[in-house]
Amino acid sequence: MNIALPEVDLATLLPEGILLTTAAAILFLRGARANGTALAAAMAAAAVSLLLSLFPYPGAAGGTFDGLVGKDAAALLFLVLTDLAALAAMALSRQETGGDENGETYYGLVLFALLGMHVMVFARDLLVIFLGMEILALPLYVLAGFDRGRKEGMEGSVKYFLLGGFSSALFLLGTALYYGAAGTTGMGGLSASPAAPVLLAAGLALVVAALGFKITAVPFHMWAPDVYEGAPLGVAALLSAAPKAAAFAVLLRIGLAVPGAGTDFLPWACAVMAGASMAVGNLAALRQENLVRMLAYSGVAQGGYMLMGLPALAGDGSPALAFYLLVYILMNLGAFAVAVTVAGGKGGSLKIGDLSGLASRRPLVAFAMAVFMVSLAGLPPTGGFFAKFYMFKAALGEGWLFLVLLAVGMTVVSLFYYLRVVAVMYMTEDKGGRAVPAGAPLAGGLAALLALATLATGILPSWIFQGIGRVFP
Repeated sequence: MNIALPEVDLATLLPEGILLTTAAAILFLRGARANGTALAAAMAAAAVSLLLSLFPYPGAAGGTFDGLVGKDAAALLFLVLTDLAALAAMALSRQETGGDENGETYYGLVLFALLGMHVMVFARDLLVIFLGMEILALPLYVLAGFDRGRKEGMEGSVKYFLLGGFSSALFLLGTALYYGAAGTTGMGGLSASPAAPVLLAAGLALVVAALGFKITAVPFHMWAPDVYEGAPLGVAALLSAAPKAAAFAVLLRIGLAVPGAGTDFLPWACAVMAGASMAVGNLAALRQENLVRMLAYSGVAQGGYMLMGLPALAGDGSPALAFYLLVYILMNLGAFAVAVTVAGGKGGSLKIGDLSGLASRRPLVAFAMAVFMVSLAGLPPTGGFFAKFYMFKAALGEGWLFLVLLAVGMTVVSLFYYLRVVAVMYMTEDKGGRAVPAGAPLAGGLAALLALATLATGILPSWIFQGIGRVFP
């Protein structure tokens, strides 16, 4: 009897092997918290993974493990984005975990979550994607409630766990329906005219809904404000950016692999979610006094803008989405870096009013925050302006005029709460707001670096966008 062995190329998974080995080692390290070994090891592993994605193994793009895994240029780009977000989030966590006896556990869990994102990005089969989603989700459930001294953190963790379990069930059910229509769970296994288009549409609807939970798209966003507020700021920063990059990588692969995008279901589903996310996120952010909750609703709205790229995949939707994700990671994590610098280890309770007079107390920190707010609002000369420009142009090119008009209107609405932060820092007298900690040099330095990068994406947008465009066929 002939037994066909699957094609295996372990060198393709070298970055993931490094992440897994380092995460397991960190969990067994004792006393690492005192000398910073856990943080250094975790950041080194993520940095090596990022470098290996920039200089990939030559055979990675062809696919291995019988086509279940493939690291083409697009997958490598999203791996770089997830590694970049994880590195920044770990740097922001140093101050909050410095006195925690379980600090080494914290960084081990972050690496396991990053490993799950890697699996999601390079997988070419829905069941492997589900495996990645669970590897990502389980550590994040723990990290969301890592600060056991905060009641809000425990409540947010439970809410995140319950809704996350619901989204996993939706994804599995959608995978089953997809298998019924395609006869396989592999992406790209459909013919141009599927035998059961209704079954296919139902399966894609459930899969998209589950992924909508990861990108905090409406109506799957309810968990985000409470979880961000209760979690350590480093975890909130990680949640706000890295899972979005992994989930959008999956949505892009589905949209590009399924013929006709599932009988035109996927473009319309993403367009509806995009419009709802922009409207709900921006309008809800207007009412927030807590800075972290405002950033949570801002993330909902920004996810809506990014979703506009999926209905425009036939044009420049893919590079526009990737460029937007890059800029979003820089400016959103930069805003969290400023929050860590200002609030120290008590970030969840940081109010917008606590930034009053920050320009006089810490002018460089205030300037960095102003750059991030202006970029999130989509104003020049920052990368946020060109991210929206390329996204709106791609959507218009594919005929989504009503969606672009809604996006422009919601961008105007967003000016009120983004520029309000700038006004509080520069135009409000210091009324005894929260004292800026003398420490947090790593977070302050990271904020400055991200502010420069955000400005750089606004100075050289076409060069960056063209480079990203070469990644997609």
